[in-house]
Amino acid sequence: MKKWTTALSMSIVSLGLLASPGITDASVGTQEDRVPIYVAVTDEQVTKDKLIQILKTKLPEMFSTYSNNDFQMSSMSYHYADDLTIRYELMFNKKVNKQTESGNVTFKGDNLEIEHLYFSPANLKDALFPGKITEDQARKIAEDFVGKVATSSNYSLANNAPSYYSSRLITEPITYSFSFTPNENDIPIPDQSIMISVLGDGKIQSFYQNSLPDRMSFEESNNIVSKETAIDKMKEQLGLTLQYTVDYLPYSSKPSVKLVYLPTPNVIGLHATSNQWATYSGKVDSLKGNTTMQPLAPSQLKAPAPITIEEAKEIAKQLVDKEASTTKFTIDHAYEYEMNDQAVISVSYSYRYRNGSHGSSIEFNKNTGELVSYSDFYAPIPFDEEEAPKNTTPKLSKDKVLELAEKYVKELAPTSVHEYAKANTDPSYDKDSQVHYVSFPRIKNGLIVNGDNLSVTIDDEGKLKSFYSYPLNIEEWPSAEASITNDEAKKIFTEALDVKLVYNRLQNEDGKYELVYVPTVKGQDYYQIDANSGQIINLFEQLEKEKVSHPTAERELNYLIQAGAIEVKDAKTFNADVAITQGQALNMITKSISYFYEDYYAYRQEQPPVSFEQIDAEHPYYKVVENATRLGILNPNEDELNIDQKVTNEQLAVWFIRTLGLEQAAKHQEIYQLSIKDVAEVDPDKIGYVALSNALGLQKSEQSMFLPKKEVTYAELSKSIIQLAYEIAEKRNSGMYYY
Repeated sequence: MKKWTTALSMSIVSLGLLASPGITDASVGTQEDRVPIYVAVTDEQVTKDKLIQILKTKLPEMFSTYSNNDFQMSSMSYHYADDLTIRYELMFNKKVNKQTESGNVTFKGDNLEIEHLYFSPANLKDALFPGKITEDQARKIAEDFVGKVATSSNYSLANNAPSYYSSRLITEPITYSFSFTPNENDIPIPDQSIMISVLGDGKIQSFYQNSLPDRMSFEESNNIVSKETAIDKMKEQLGLTLQYTVDYLPYSSKPSVKLVYLPTPNVIGLHATSNQWATYSGKVDSLKGNTTMQPLAPSQLKAPAPITIEEAKEIAKQLVDKEASTTKFTIDHAYEYEMNDQAVISVSYSYRYRNGSHGSSIEFNKNTGELVSYSDFYAPIPFDEEEAPKNTTPKLSKDKVLELAEKYVKELAPTSVHEYAKANTDPSYDKDSQVHYVSFPRIKNGLIVNGDNLSVTIDDEGKLKSFYSYPLNIEEWPSAEASITNDEAKKIFTEALDVKLVYNRLQNEDGKYELVYVPTVKGQDYYQIDANSGQIINLFEQLEKEKVSHPTAERELNYLIQAGAIEVKDAKTFNADVAITQGQALNMITKSISYFYEDYYAYRQEQPPVSFEQIDAEHPYYKVVENATRLGILNPNEDELNIDQKVTNEQLAVWFIRTLGLEQAAKHQEIYQLSIKDVAEVDPDKIGYVALSNALGLQKSEQSMFLPKKEVTYAELSKSIIQLAYEIAEKRNSGMYYY
């Protein structure tokens, strides 16, 4: 999921190959600035009973059995600085078979549309692997649900949206995720979206819709440039730039970097009615050629100056405290944590006023004293729709905004300022909140680092409203010399190029949606060209590993193979009925039930632990063994580990019971009476483990024979892990156990 989240944040508003740093950062910055502003509910017409009635009318199959006492309404409504529409929250909580199901719903605007819903069922067992429904069935359930709740009646399933098991842990429910795009005149509106996830048992897990602002207008689709003309113009004029792009490898906590080609930043596509280039700065007749990235400063402006928590509080107070007779500024608390291997000090603060409050936090790099995150959209009195600002023309020129943004970066991030380039796109202006967004791309070896930016927001008075800079800690950078030339990359790009017609809110005075042809490659929106192989890369593509066949455990084996818990070099020769070694079994178990990165200790300053003398930090199974020790599966004080020895049923019983946290009960072997014929073959000190594992159905005896010394095969372990997952999920749901 980390890879998917990273790709999404890099590309959420970019279309086609347009995932440039300037473009993506404007999007991410906008989302970071959406700080909820809470106020007391004052509308007497919006009651708990009214919200419940809406919910039961729209979704009777989910809420018909709920009583009004199962719901609670928040006493606070909220809005955003850049979206003044009021939201109301309704929480629900109900006991089902002695377990609790719960969730929350957000209602938006005068019509009380359902904007967001989250549901946590009482029992997740049916949603665990293999699940009760297929992906096609989940899609149908999602479509039916969207039809009942969506504000738009015209929408379509996004073709490029990834829909697959969003969890590969065997202990977590299967979740199918889908994205829908609203349409106007059968033309998609990509900056609006409907997202929904369906659990493996067919229940809705979450729903969110980003509905259209009121009174939006759409450009007519008369007299537009033909699709063929748009493609020809893009092939002729759209250039490519060599960039670094950030990615994550499976089971790695560290970002990796690729050298890729992407189109020139700032371009959205071709405006379909004027035949001008649509950019994030407005419409232009021609595109600028590639420009050299110029650092904001030639070198550090200040040496690192470590700060304490108390010093961070004082800096935060100076930066965010506002003089206002109707409010009270308070620093609530401060603490230290680690982000991207940086020591960060976070200071939380709030503004309190007569009818409510809102708060945020400001964060500093402890070791350099630099500001890394700040957001302050102070607005204690919400605007009424009728009182909303009428002036949509920015007071500051683009040059002035850039000048101020650069000044703030030099003042607040003087140690790292030289790692960022001057903005390669013009500032974007939000007419509703009257703020300017500026993005400075990180540079390395003279190239843009796509996915690593510094964002600044400035209001129309020139004041800093937000600041965001979490530079990724990247250890290895590939050479900036590409094997594929720019001309070769352009040929690959043009041969795969297509376009699609969409509605986009360009930089125009009235915020109207205009018609734009955006580029796609192989029918997809999110692609890059590998600068060394020439391969077209899809950031969202999940590469399916070759599947194996087996008469009794095929589904389990293939699920674990896709998850990386079983490593198969050649599916055709893989034999799932051979005995598995202790090392292979531990690898399979730990990667099935927990997220653990292979480089967990590699990038930390402390001395890596060695739990077993023969398994040092250089051993190929070191990380697996330490992970198993951390999870309590292995006990260095009691176990004799032989990583290459085959694992037996008896040994597996010990590991399973430890995984469930039941070892103390298992150690009292005198209280157990095993009803198996080969009980005499069980080691006396393992009687309790075998009894519990057998009773829980983790390892079943056949014909009253447990076969404690029998070596376990890949297929047998795959089947047993499913039962282990059910037990973990059940204990977690009841509050008895948590990983």
